[in-house]
Amino acid sequence: MKILFIFPQIGSAGLWSVGIASMSAVLKKAGHKVDLFEIDNLSQQAELLKRIEESRPDVIGISTNSHQFSHAREIARTIKKARQIPIFVGGTHIILFPESLEKEEAFDGVCLGEGEESFLELIDKMQKGEDYFNTKNFWFRRGREIIKNESRKLMEDLDKLPFPDRRIFRYFKKYEQKEIMPRFIFSRGCPFNCTYCCNHALNKKYAGLGKYLRFRSVDKAIEEIADLKKNYNFRHIKLDDDTFSLNKNWLLEFCGKFPKNFNMTFECNIRPGSVDDESLAALKAGGCSMIKVGVESGNELLRKEALGRSISNQDIIELFKKAKNLGLKTYSFNIIGIPGETKKSIEEAVNLNIRLRPGTILGEKCIKEGLIGSGSADTYFKKSILELPTISRKEIELAVQNFKFNIYKHYDVKKAILEKKEQLKNFVISRPRLRFFAKFIYKSAGSLLKT
Repeated sequence: MKILFIFPQIGSAGLWSVGIASMSAVLKKAGHKVDLFEIDNLSQQAELLKRIEESRPDVIGISTNSHQFSHAREIARTIKKARQIPIFVGGTHIILFPESLEKEEAFDGVCLGEGEESFLELIDKMQKGEDYFNTKNFWFRRGREIIKNESRKLMEDLDKLPFPDRRIFRYFKKYEQKEIMPRFIFSRGCPFNCTYCCNHALNKKYAGLGKYLRFRSVDKAIEEIADLKKNYNFRHIKLDDDTFSLNKNWLLEFCGKFPKNFNMTFECNIRPGSVDDESLAALKAGGCSMIKVGVESGNELLRKEALGRSISNQDIIELFKKAKNLGLKTYSFNIIGIPGETKKSIEEAVNLNIRLRPGTILGEKCIKEGLIGSGSADTYFKKSILELPTISRKEIELAVQNFKFNIYKHYDVKKAILEKKEQLKNFVISRPRLRFFAKFIYKSAGSLLKT
């Protein structure tokens, strides 16, 4: 069977999808042919239709999160108008909202969980001409009927999965002969209940289906890095596990084996309170150069009540202090514009980050309280769709735009200037009439800011 995956990343900066990469590896291992179309702009739909016409896939799979869902829906409709080809949709948004199938006729089925085993079973059945409408983990559309199958048990042993097929993504094709900075994920799940994250909702969704938090073995993790190193040049990697420090024994084993196998560094995500002095020292000795920490808000009450994170400012400050004493770089994640946000709380976040000097229950609450405005956002890094009584949407987006600058200007003027230059460049490039002057303005920005 020939499968074409579609990866919408409109207005986003995603270089790859671990879900698509993993399913591609599983399908190829079983003898199926896999192709990928990455779409950055809806104007590429004509090009997509041409690819479909030329390659004639038997099945199309679309992976989508919430802020890409409207684009995924439009892409599916466009394909259906041109060709009657089965379209199956998966991803976090679909897992949490499978009812999307009932509202969208362009979808032939949706995957309600991890797709490697389920999608392979579906494809194998289709190839053999067997009835596939009983495949677990899927809801299907058959005429006007919606067939709802039960969920499949979660895969217990992640070591059984082949390594993700990164080579189908253009980033890995483009930089095959150049230095890259790849990302790895060696675990699935998170036990915490941060209201803004999908993990608490997924944990409930998978209740009774097996252990939600799982890890690849350290040896398999090391082997996956080494496998990619055979074909690509890199000296630093990013580990995107939600909380790398959650399993202390795993962390200590990894930090013991990583420097014995590689002459490179890595960065990872750390939650305050989940890492002790021994683990921090092991990270430094094991090749970690940076830890990334979810600060999210400078206001402890907002952090606790709106975001579900019972972490004090002092805990965060202590973690950053210990990391710096060990020579570890630090990076903070912050959320601006949450329900209850005010100009004062944004100022508190800025002030906390100045001290740190860093290099969905919440969604339901917003819906219930009518805080979601009109329109949509295809990225959560720059835009907000919330209409808050305490602060305007424009003020939120302006605060996000100037967040780094307002921190850097207090202790690193050079970084502040570079940040402002980047803002000016993006402003000019986003306006067609100014593009002619973009090169001159961008070069002049630094000297203008110094005067």
